[in-house]
Amino acid sequence: MNNKTLLNILLVLTFIFAGISCLSYLFVAFSQPWLVEFYAANRSMLPDEVYTAIQMMLERPRGFFAALAALYALEVVAGVLMWNLRPSGWHCYILSRLMLILVPLLFIGKGAMGIGDIMMAALFIFIYWHLLRQLGAFGDRGNSLPTPPDSTSQD
Repeated sequence: MNNKTLLNILLVLTFIFAGISCLSYLFVAFSQPWLVEFYAANRSMLPDEVYTAIQMMLERPRGFFAALAALYALEVVAGVLMWNLRPSGWHCYILSRLMLILVPLLFIGKGAMGIGDIMMAALFIFIYWHLLRQLGAFGDRGNSLPTPPDSTSQD
């Protein structure tokens, strides 16, 4: 499998994951008051553990869900830019992934950050960097060292 195909496969997965996450967080951000009422009215239908988890999630401010939706939307934009081999797409992707780690820390606290989230973000950042570099998106055509100047030409 060549680098372009692998990049496209990973970007499709990014579009799916980030797109669904964006829509889900937008839904919660806009319908949070309704969801609180709905789950309170139907409490008897849910096991206690499930109700407690949903209640804890819905106690977060609406801005938390709106911020996550915006960051996942930025990740989709980053994917489109990377699809077109734009280095700015990789930079947007880094920004969105780092902010997706930091925003829960700001709203929830230190218990919100998982080592798995950090490892997956670092892995995808590195994979995208490697593939984009190999495909020449950064202008170096996959070379790790700069090309030396031509020593035969004289000024």
